[in-house]
Amino acid sequence: MGRAVIVKVTQEGVLVPRLLVRAWGDIQEVEIEQHNDALVIRPKADQDENSDARQRLLHEMRIAGMVQDLPWMQPADVSAEERARLAKKMSHGQPLSQVILEDREERA
Repeated sequence: MGRAVIVKVTQEGVLVPRLLVRAWGDIQEVEIEQHNDALVIRPKADQDENSDARQRLLHEMRIAGMVQDLPWMQPADVSAEERARLAKKMSHGQPLSQVILEDREERA
């Protein structure tokens, strides 16, 4: 484990000497992981690395036949008038919310 250091606790948070994290380079954000006996502070994982790792994993799974990209047909555009006509036809002349409430009452 690392060495113990003196830190300053303020209303803004815990101030850690910058010298302790110099080896991390010019970091802007950190992650904090809570353990029973300590808090672990480390540079925040780069989002691009996580994205690249995810893409590599998906690529390998596709090669292994575990993932397939299925074509997705876009639904046809329906005009507002057509939607209104279908809503009226399917709701039997009453608001859809009323149809749903009645259906729930029948199940109860």
